[in-house]
Amino acid sequence: MSWNQIVGHQGPLHRFKKSVARNKLASTYLLVGPEGIGKRTFALKLAQAVFCETNPIEQLEPCGHCSACVQVEKRTHPDLILVSKPNDKSILPVELFIGKGDKRRRQGLVYEIGLKPFCGGYRIAIVDDADYFNAESANCLLKTLEEPPPNSLLILLGTSEQRQLQTIVSRSQVIRFDPLKDEQVKQVIAGSGLLSGDEDQPRVDVAALAQAAGGSVARALQLADPEVFQFRQTLFGQLSTGDPHAGEFAKQLTGFAETAGKENYRKRRQMGLAADLAIDFYRACFLSLSGADGSSDAVLAAAVEHFVQRYAGNEAAGAEFACDCIDRCGQFRYQVFANAGLPNAVDSWLVDLGRLGRGELVTTGRSLFGAY
Repeated sequence: MSWNQIVGHQGPLHRFKKSVARNKLASTYLLVGPEGIGKRTFALKLAQAVFCETNPIEQLEPCGHCSACVQVEKRTHPDLILVSKPNDKSILPVELFIGKGDKRRRQGLVYEIGLKPFCGGYRIAIVDDADYFNAESANCLLKTLEEPPPNSLLILLGTSEQRQLQTIVSRSQVIRFDPLKDEQVKQVIAGSGLLSGDEDQPRVDVAALAQAAGGSVARALQLADPEVFQFRQTLFGQLSTGDPHAGEFAKQLTGFAETAGKENYRKRRQMGLAADLAIDFYRACFLSLSGADGSSDAVLAAAVEHFVQRYAGNEAAGAEFACDCIDRCGQFRYQVFANAGLPNAVDSWLVDLGRLGRGELVTTGRSLFGAY
């Protein structure tokens, strides 16, 4: 599969090709952008292009057919190291980087990337979920970042530069990825067959999914469940009232997480989706209050319009409130994946959003809750 079959991201591709042409490929890259827009697919395609046995690295164009390209496609290439956060963990464990027990320093990414390439050329490591480094796991990488082994390439994938530890950012080349356009999301969904299945099951219209996805294919797939798509509208409606805790919504929100299944990580992933949707809502409110064009998504646009009406003539105060709510949603999202008790976290979150709207919480600076 060539680069032409990857939708979007021509800017990052041009930057990599220019670096390779100048023989200035860095040792560490941090790819940042919204979840589910293709950063991991891009990183794997880059690995194929570097490892390709048919085309020279100067072209940075994988043939897709040689042994190396096929091995990357199957995730079996001996010089490719893949690391991601386990489902049952809230952080990237140090064992992924330095091994554990009597294998410490003789297993893990730091050891493996320092080995001599098996097939010549490069050793490449791709770290998913870079948002979930903590100080301990990041410190395991410091020596590798500061003194990278010869012919090594480390690619870290995260959602934003602000969510990374400074020790990581300062030692990486940051490449920013934009969300996909609605038509590009539709193109990926249509070409992948990801939504094919039982024709008798109700489905959400693909165009509506693309508009609601915020440029993320992963988000579109999450919203493809009609019950999840309907919950999104319910959540936006509740947030637009300015008092999200009203009624029994805390119980409804907890019940939404329970629909994901019995496994704890599935429930937390579902609650994380609710937090992400709330961030989408308040971000759209901020943009509207700041004079930006409205969303093409009718459901979101209607809820935002209802919310911003109360700030007519006082848009600056409304925009600041929306920022505070985004900050609080971010903290809630962090709590969800840090294994906080969900019922209490949900209740506190919704109460705080209402208190922010009534001016009962006093912020200090731009961040009420600090980094998350």
